[in-house]
Amino acid sequence: MSDKIVELVNLWHAFEKENPKAEIQDFCRSYLLGIKEEKQPIIKFTKENPKGKVLGKALNRLSKMAIFYSKKNLVELELKTLEDFVFLRNLTELGPLTKKQLIDAHITEYTTGIEIIKRLIQLGLVKEKENPEDKRATTILTTAKGKAMLEKCYPYMGQIGSVIFGPLTDDESVQLAHMLTKLDAIHTNLYHTQRDASLDELQKIIKAIEK
Repeated sequence: MSDKIVELVNLWHAFEKENPKAEIQDFCRSYLLGIKEEKQPIIKFTKENPKGKVLGKALNRLSKMAIFYSKKNLVELELKTLEDFVFLRNLTELGPLTKKQLIDAHITEYTTGIEIIKRLIQLGLVKEKENPEDKRATTILTTAKGKAMLEKCYPYMGQIGSVIFGPLTDDESVQLAHMLTKLDAIHTNLYHTQRDASLDELQKIIKAIEK
């Protein structure tokens, strides 16, 4: 057995001791990221800084930075907030939709979503249309002006993504995308199927997923 194989087996053994439920692919991801980790401080979760606090703080600050960066470009357009852009993009990709469907797709408070939709209608980026299946309801769809606005926005949004995620290597970007996509899928499903569940009930569901 070569020295390199022995080294790899030892690394796997050490990783498995710290992460008994981990799969081989988890070890591979950790190993690839660890190659470039010498320059990074090692993060350890403690009682004072548990996983939820550390990750929550980082995600919250990144979300605020995305809003901060977006204002530098949105000021040149008619859109008021980053959410205006996201609503317009989602409607264009998924629509026509009812207002409720669009708000649910965006996962936001109903009153907030209605205000955003009203703003987009007033700007002429979105229009209402009578629903042929239910004349009491209306659907909304993107106008030609709205589609043109999106085309103006895309280069700006690309710049924001480049600024926020630019410091990551390609490998780090792939790993982050994998983890965030996994969390997004889990919590989007919970939002649509267990919206009225208590935090205790949600915690039990998550623990079952972990197993």
